[in-house]
Amino acid sequence: MTKPLTIHALSAAVAIQCGLASSVAVAAGVPGLIEETLVVGQLLKLDGEATSASVGTVSQEQLAYRPLLRPAEVLETVPGMVVTQHSGDGKANQYFLRGFNLDHGTDFATYVEGMPVNMVTHGHGQGYADLNFLIPELVQSMTYKKGPYYASEGDFSSAGSAHARYTKALSDTQLKLTVGEHQYQRALLTSGVKVGEGNLVVGAEMLRNNGPWDLEEDLKKNNGVVKYTQGDQSGGFSVTAMAYENEWNSSDQIPKRTVDQGEIDRLGYLTPYDGGDTHRYSLSSGMWGELGEGRFRASAYVIDYALKLTSNFTYFANDPVNGDEFTQFDDRTIWGGEFVYDGVFSESTSYQLGTTLRYDDIGEVGVGSSQKGHLADLWVSDSVEESSVGIFASLNHVWTPWLSTELGVRYDYFSFDVDSDLYPENSGHDSEGKVSPKLSITLGPWAETEFFINYGKGIHSNDARGVVATIDPVNPGGTLDSVDPIAQSTGYELGLRTAIISGAQISMALFQLDLDSELVFVGDEGTTEPRGATRRRGLEIGIYYELNDWLIVDADAALSQARFRDEQYDDAGGPIGKHLPDSMERVYSVGLTASFDSGLHAGLRGRYFGPRDLNEAGSITSDSTTTLNANLFYEWANGWTAGVEVLNLLDSEDDDITYYFESLTASELAANMAPVEDYHFHPVEPRTFRVTLGKSF
Repeated sequence: MTKPLTIHALSAAVAIQCGLASSVAVAAGVPGLIEETLVVGQLLKLDGEATSASVGTVSQEQLAYRPLLRPAEVLETVPGMVVTQHSGDGKANQYFLRGFNLDHGTDFATYVEGMPVNMVTHGHGQGYADLNFLIPELVQSMTYKKGPYYASEGDFSSAGSAHARYTKALSDTQLKLTVGEHQYQRALLTSGVKVGEGNLVVGAEMLRNNGPWDLEEDLKKNNGVVKYTQGDQSGGFSVTAMAYENEWNSSDQIPKRTVDQGEIDRLGYLTPYDGGDTHRYSLSSGMWGELGEGRFRASAYVIDYALKLTSNFTYFANDPVNGDEFTQFDDRTIWGGEFVYDGVFSESTSYQLGTTLRYDDIGEVGVGSSQKGHLADLWVSDSVEESSVGIFASLNHVWTPWLSTELGVRYDYFSFDVDSDLYPENSGHDSEGKVSPKLSITLGPWAETEFFINYGKGIHSNDARGVVATIDPVNPGGTLDSVDPIAQSTGYELGLRTAIISGAQISMALFQLDLDSELVFVGDEGTTEPRGATRRRGLEIGIYYELNDWLIVDADAALSQARFRDEQYDDAGGPIGKHLPDSMERVYSVGLTASFDSGLHAGLRGRYFGPRDLNEAGSITSDSTTTLNANLFYEWANGWTAGVEVLNLLDSEDDDITYYFESLTASELAANMAPVEDYHFHPVEPRTFRVTLGKSF
């Protein structure tokens, strides 16, 4: 069902901004953006907002020689963030932050070149954020904000957000070839050239990998970026085109008992047909410049996206005849844009006004049982039109040299139209709007230290199908509980940032985040799973220390507690506890980076995340996980580069992810056993060597 007003408004925005890209606002140094280093005594700004202790910018220099197993691990530069995987390398990663198991992205908003990565009403899960299309070598900067305290951040940003921007210019052409164990092959070409009055940047990536698994991953990834930028700080525009395709086989999590009993080894598999294929094509554009006595930035984008994903987590527990394999699918086009204006009332008062638009035209989204990757029986098949509008404003006032405040407000409106192909009762329309107030107070500096008090409400939208559906598609005759279109969060934070130690930047934050509900549409089953109100509390500490002109140490620690605010009950009505399953409560990381004038670069990075409760009673927990990665690179004056990466240096046999649920294997079915509750885990990849050779022209 088309909504003419929404579509016409969005089309107008796209037309006005055609040929322009907002991403260059960062690259061009538009005032109001956070500096890459802490400057105590000045009010640091992030997109025009008063800063908190939980914001920062990661530069290309910090990413250049960071060992990465997967592209999405650039997000681990966000203090306290953990990025793991429970399936193939073409599927979105698992994210953990501030006591959240963010699954594949819910409650952490991610953007690349001004375009949203999180998917609404997605075939696999609400907020699905697949960053496998990211090319880390082209990232010029990434800004992050944790907590719901920023008026410019909307859907999925309760835990935080990250905005990655590609570089606007390259001075040379670089070819990089990387090979490693398990048939890992990666070729990357990046180039920059002057075209007319602007700069053209091109990136092309090809990746092939079988992985260490007994089931060859047979990953085939092709990726490309073309970006043109023209202008300077006073004004300009940019256009970015991106194309990404990927297909792979998956070794998903496996039952612990099958390894203990010797049925398979820890790198083995039980289902040979898991895997998927996906694509993402996009065109984004934007402009920035002066308008009246202030400055503006505007953007527009269109994204073509599709995913097909086959999985089997429980084997024969639900269907002992055909098995539990299922396939999810998603095919959509996304249109959107943004306009932001930064103005000044006086020397002590500034303001920001903005609006965002997004429209998802989802031609087909659903899930069904499958055999060997081919759909056999559809459970859910819908077409969806979902639109959202955000309007935000903030007012920053400097009261004294040591006191400033920012008052912000955001209004988000969502409209859902669902057309069910299988159940007319699950078709329908709904809409809702939410107001989210924000308040930030900055105190200081005193002794090169600033203190922050932050408050804000945030939101995440719920799956449109869960909002309007009334009939349970998995259990015929069953009904579904109603789901609100928008779930709201409330966050509080006390923080500080200091440069009192020469060469060091230290930040600390004490936070609390309450969610009214965690109602999530479960794409694996096609139903809505109601979850109660929750509370998360925690402490985060981050240190960035330049020990001398060649050695940098960075470290962070994140401690959190996640609980349901009310007692949870099982199907029989018995109390089962308040623990929030799969939430991560302890994260530590430390990195050493050495760079010498001779051209030698070396890095060592360790990460630990602690045990997780796997049930509401807290009686079943996972083990902790520790990994250590290292690299060594040398750059010659003639443009040649050579290096080696060692991922999982200590060959840890810990787990990337652990769950606890019922499953029934083929051998157990043959023995007439009932489904068995057990740990299901996906192991950390064994120690892996990769060698890189590069040449700049």
